[in-house]
Amino acid sequence: MLIHIDYNSSEPIIHQVVGQVKWLVVSGRLQPGQKLPSIRDFARHLKINPTTVTRIYRELEHVGIIVLHQGRGAFVAVNTPQPAKKQARQAVKQKARDLLVEGLRMGLDKDEIDHVLNEEYGKIRANNDD
Repeated sequence: MLIHIDYNSSEPIIHQVVGQVKWLVVSGRLQPGQKLPSIRDFARHLKINPTTVTRIYRELEHVGIIVLHQGRGAFVAVNTPQPAKKQARQAVKQKARDLLVEGLRMGLDKDEIDHVLNEEYGKIRANNDD
Protein backbone atom coordinates (compact mmCIF):
# COMPACT_ATOMS: atom_id res chain seq x y z
CA MET A 1 0.00 0.00 0.00
CA LEU A 2 1.42 3.37 -1.01
CA ILE A 3 1.12 5.50 2.12
CA HIS A 4 3.38 8.44 2.85
CA ILE A 5 3.66 9.98 6.30
CA ASP A 6 4.89 13.53 6.68
CA TYR A 7 6.52 13.44 10.09
CA ASN A 8 6.92 17.25 10.00
CA SER A 9 3.22 17.88 9.42
CA SER A 10 1.00 19.32 12.12
CA GLU A 11 -1.65 16.82 11.03
CA PRO A 12 -1.62 13.74 13.28
CA ILE A 13 -0.24 10.55 11.72
CA ILE A 14 -3.55 8.79 12.24
CA HIS A 15 -5.41 11.44 10.21
CA GLN A 16 -2.77 11.34 7.47
CA VAL A 17 -3.01 7.58 7.06
CA VAL A 18 -6.81 7.40 7.35
CA GLY A 19 -7.15 10.10 4.68
CA GLN A 20 -4.76 8.31 2.34
CA VAL A 21 -6.50 4.95 2.78
CA LYS A 22 -9.84 6.62 2.03
CA TRP A 23 -8.29 8.09 -1.13
CA LEU A 24 -6.92 4.69 -2.16
CA VAL A 25 -10.41 3.19 -1.81
CA VAL A 26 -12.20 6.03 -3.63
CA SER A 27 -9.62 6.00 -6.44
CA GLY A 28 -10.01 2.25 -6.89
CA ARG A 29 -6.43 1.42 -5.98
CA LEU A 30 -7.77 -0.61 -3.06
CA GLN A 31 -10.57 -2.90 -4.15
CA PRO A 32 -13.54 -4.09 -2.07
CA GLY A 33 -12.61 -7.29 -0.26
CA GLN A 34 -8.87 -6.68 -0.64
CA LYS A 35 -6.83 -7.73 2.40
CA LEU A 36 -4.80 -5.02 4.11
CA PRO A 37 -1.40 -5.61 5.72
CA SER A 38 -1.32 -7.03 9.22
CA ILE A 39 -0.97 -4.51 12.03
CA ARG A 40 2.66 -5.49 12.61
CA ASP A 41 3.58 -5.41 8.92
CA PHE A 42 1.88 -2.07 8.37
CA ALA A 43 3.56 -0.60 11.47
CA ARG A 44 6.93 -1.86 10.25
CA HIS A 45 6.33 -0.43 6.76
CA LEU A 46 5.24 2.97 8.09
CA LYS A 47 7.84 2.97 10.89
CA ILE A 48 5.21 3.67 13.52
CA ASN A 49 3.98 1.95 16.66
CA PRO A 50 1.60 -1.01 16.16
CA THR A 51 -0.80 0.64 18.63
CA THR A 52 -1.09 3.56 16.20
CA VAL A 53 -1.95 1.17 13.36
CA THR A 54 -4.58 -0.44 15.59
CA ARG A 55 -6.13 3.02 16.12
CA ILE A 56 -5.97 3.69 12.36
CA TYR A 57 -7.72 0.40 11.57
CA ARG A 58 -10.37 1.03 14.23
CA GLU A 59 -11.08 4.49 12.82
CA LEU A 60 -11.34 3.07 9.29
CA GLU A 61 -13.69 0.38 10.57
CA HIS A 62 -15.75 2.98 12.45
CA VAL A 63 -16.39 4.97 9.25
CA GLY A 64 -17.12 1.81 7.24
CA ILE A 65 -14.04 1.80 5.01
CA ILE A 66 -12.71 -1.54 6.26
CA VAL A 67 -13.96 -4.55 8.17
CA LEU A 68 -11.90 -6.34 10.80
CA HIS A 69 -12.18 -10.11 11.19
CA GLN A 70 -10.67 -11.56 14.36
CA GLY A 71 -7.78 -13.83 13.42
CA ARG A 72 -8.11 -13.15 9.67
CA GLY A 73 -7.16 -9.48 9.40
CA ALA A 74 -8.44 -6.27 7.88
CA PHE A 75 -10.25 -6.06 4.55
CA VAL A 76 -11.61 -3.23 2.43
CA ALA A 77 -15.36 -3.12 3.00
CA VAL A 78 -17.45 -4.51 0.18
CA ASN A 79 -20.44 -2.26 0.88
CA THR A 80 -19.41 1.05 2.40
CA PRO A 81 -22.29 2.75 4.19
CA GLN A 82 -23.54 5.90 2.52
CA PRO A 83 -24.41 8.70 4.93
CA ALA A 84 -27.66 10.54 4.39
CA LYS A 85 -27.34 13.19 1.68
CA LYS A 86 -27.87 16.03 4.16
CA GLN A 87 -25.15 14.71 6.51
CA ALA A 88 -22.74 14.14 3.62
CA ARG A 89 -23.36 17.63 2.27
CA GLN A 90 -22.74 19.17 5.70
CA ALA A 91 -19.49 17.24 6.18
CA VAL A 92 -18.23 18.22 2.73
CA LYS A 93 -19.32 21.82 3.30
CA GLN A 94 -17.16 22.03 6.44
CA LYS A 95 -14.15 20.50 4.70
CA ALA A 96 -14.62 22.87 1.74
CA ARG A 97 -14.69 25.82 4.10
CA ASP A 98 -11.48 24.62 5.77
CA LEU A 99 -9.86 24.15 2.36
CA LEU A 100 -10.90 27.60 1.17
CA VAL A 101 -9.65 29.28 4.33
CA GLU A 102 -6.32 27.49 4.10
CA GLY A 103 -5.92 28.22 0.37
CA LEU A 104 -6.78 31.90 0.80
CA ARG A 105 -4.44 32.12 3.80
CA MET A 106 -1.63 30.82 1.57
CA GLY A 107 -2.33 33.43 -1.08
CA LEU A 108 -4.34 31.43 -3.63
CA ASP A 109 -7.43 32.97 -5.18
CA LYS A 110 -10.74 31.18 -5.76
CA ASP A 111 -9.92 30.31 -9.38
CA GLU A 112 -6.64 28.68 -8.34
CA ILE A 113 -8.42 26.69 -5.62
CA ASP A 114 -11.12 25.64 -8.11
CA HIS A 115 -8.41 24.54 -10.54
CA VAL A 116 -6.73 22.39 -7.87
CA LEU A 117 -10.07 20.79 -6.91
CA ASN A 118 -11.00 20.04 -10.51
CA GLU A 119 -7.55 18.63 -11.23
CA GLU A 120 -7.69 16.32 -8.19
CA TYR A 121 -11.25 15.25 -9.00
CA GLY A 122 -10.09 14.36 -12.51
CA LYS A 123 -7.22 12.28 -11.13
CA ILE A 124 -9.53 10.35 -8.82
CA ARG A 125 -12.07 9.67 -11.59
CA ALA A 126 -9.30 8.63 -14.01
CA ASN A 127 -8.04 6.06 -11.52
CA ASN A 128 -11.53 4.62 -11.08
CA ASP A 129 -11.81 4.00 -14.81
CA ASP A 130 -8.51 2.08 -15.11
